Amino acid sequence: MLPTMKKIIGVALAVLLIAFALDIRVSHPHSGLKNALGSASSGIVVYKQSSDFAPGNKILFNSSDEAVSPVLAIVRTKNEGTLDVQSGLALERIEDSAAYGKLIVIIPFIGTIAQVLGL
Repeated sequence: MLPTMKKIIGVALAVLLIAFALDIRVSHPHSGLKNALGSASSGIVVYKQSSDFAPGNKILFNSSDEAVSPVLAIVRTKNEGTLDVQSGLALERIEDSAAYGKLIVIIPFIGTIAQVLGL
C-alpha cells in the first residue's frame, strides 16, 4: 500500500508543478460575483494569470478597498491601461496591473473552510 501512496503523491505533485508552470493559480475571493451555488467568498477560484483582458472576461483583481480584496468581477469595458469591472451592482475602474488573471473555474463551498481558517 505504501508504493501506491507514493505514486498518488508523485502524480499530484507533478500536476501541481505543471499547473504552476502554465500560470494556473488558486485563490479565495473575499467578494464579487455570485453564482448559483452561493457567494464568491464561499468558493475557491482557479484562474490563469494574464494581462490580456476583453469585455466579458471574468477576472480576479485587487480592489482599492483592501477589506474586500481579492474580488471576482466581470470586465465591462477595456480602456487604455484601465479596466471597468462590475462585481455585483458596483462598478469600479482599475489599473490593468491590479488584475490577477482570467477565471477558469469556481470550486464551490471550499471557500467557507478558507474563511474559517482566515485565508
